[in-house]
Amino acid sequence: MNRLVISDLEYTYKDQTEPVKVLKGVSAEFSEGKLYAIQGESGSGKTTLLSLLSALDEIQDGDIKYNNKSIREIGLSDFRLKYVNIVFQSFNLIKYMTAAENVQVAIDFAGRHDDPLRYLKKVGLDEAASSRLVNKLSGGQQQRVAIARALASDVPIIVADEPTGNLDEDTEAKIIDVFKDLAHKDKKIVIIVTHSRKVAEQADKVLKLSRGKIS
Repeated sequence: MNRLVISDLEYTYKDQTEPVKVLKGVSAEFSEGKLYAIQGESGSGKTTLLSLLSALDEIQDGDIKYNNKSIREIGLSDFRLKYVNIVFQSFNLIKYMTAAENVQVAIDFAGRHDDPLRYLKKVGLDEAASSRLVNKLSGGQQQRVAIARALASDVPIIVADEPTGNLDEDTEAKIIDVFKDLAHKDKKIVIIVTHSRKVAEQADKVLKLSRGKIS
């Protein structure tokens, strides 16, 4: 079973007038086939933890291991390429491309030959929607494209930053179902940083960050 384990993570922002420690010995374990929600007040360290989990920032103290191997040993760039993909609240799609073309970029980057429509259908988008420019799609549809792009990378870990924050309630429920399927059916490790009560209710486990510590 694939596992992602964080041990005694500490992180301090040193470019302030005074250093600010945002993570204070954070430890947790994430297993494949489960959906995790990370919650906490603004300033609790959620964004910093997400950046470390997705190898967007370097570890200062403590460690993150995937299948008993430190991501520093794997290499942060290789870890991002082969093992983790992040779904942003702002989608980060290429606006002048269609939905299918956005997903094709991820397929090409992974060096594989595949049909982007396969992944778009998996998140509930039909061929007509797939051929439209992403800036002509609804917010919920754009979020589905972002998730399909992550799926096309074929990585075992999906990390999402407030993926339902800009969506209406009905669309939020549908997106939560997509993430649940990624965990339960596709056996991914799915970690969502969120303020949403509904996301937390549907998660297999909720981790709460408070003053840099997790519970």
